[in-house]
Amino acid sequence: MIRPVSPRFLLRYGTLAAAAALVSTSCSGSGDTAAPPPAAASPAASSSAAGPLDPAAVKAAMKKSTAVHVKGTNSDGGGMKLDLQLNRDSVSGSIEKDGVVVPVLRVGDKVWMRFSESLTKQAGLPAAAAAMVNDKWVSLDSKLGQGLGEAFKLFLDFDVFVSGMASETDKPGLTTGQPADVAGAPALRYQNDGTTVFVEAVEPHRLLRMESPKEGTMEFTGWDKPVPAQAPPAAEIYSGPGS
Repeated sequence: MIRPVSPRFLLRYGTLAAAAALVSTSCSGSGDTAAPPPAAASPAASSSAAGPLDPAAVKAAMKKSTAVHVKGTNSDGGGMKLDLQLNRDSVSGSIEKDGVVVPVLRVGDKVWMRFSESLTKQAGLPAAAAAMVNDKWVSLDSKLGQGLGEAFKLFLDFDVFVSGMASETDKPGLTTGQPADVAGAPALRYQNDGTTVFVEAVEPHRLLRMESPKEGTMEFTGWDKPVPAQAPPAAEIYSGPGS
């Protein structure tokens, strides 16, 4: 059984993994975004307040889902940006930190990271080495991956990620639900002194958005709408030294 992991740990872990990728690549030789204001009440949403949020029900609904698109900025992780399509058996998207974009891909138990130009530039690779890996997918189980495979497998695990995010709904002091709108979808807004949580206005009440001036904003769309990822074509996978 996979134990829930806190979202703060998840996002920091992703940041550290991306940073470690930069360091290990270099050694191998080969800005905070403010949270948007609370969403306005939606005419389509109920005009009356809802009862207290049920974190267990939210978590159960999210864990039953088959897919979600997660996008946002983690201010607490140094301004890291996430844009991930998480499916139960595959993940695709990117992690960006300090202007360095790191495309990532998971299919089953295999994880790859694409060496973008911003990544090789940040790593300070010589032109010849950069030319070998630029725009190539590198297996994080390879020598060049420097053992990052297990870190990214955890970070890109659907159950671990979703369970961690769902735990954010179990915050003390959350208000009763107020009608709101998130990108045109009827929602319920719950908030305390540091966090605002938006869930679907109707069952199953899954997360739509989380906002925190300190930790940033994350948005959740496309619940139960998988966009399966495929393994990279062989021609796009790095096959040079360290592969």
